[in-house]
Amino acid sequence: MEKEPVDVIIIKGGPIHVKGHFSFKDASGHAETKEHDLYLCRCGGSSNKPYCDGTHRKIGIKE
Repeated sequence: MEKEPVDVIIIKGGPIHVKGHFSFKDASGHAETKEHDLYLCRCGGSSNKPYCDGTHRKIGIKE
């Protein structure tokens, strides 16, 4: 079985976009298997960390 590639994309002024099929473990040790897309907070302001909730649009982030 061939593995699908995983892409990690830093969006200018926005979150980190992870695309593909992968396992993700957060800081509390909770693991999830994801398919397709995951957006991770990069600004530090999300109320849904580690996931992006769009707060970067309000507060902006430095590149």
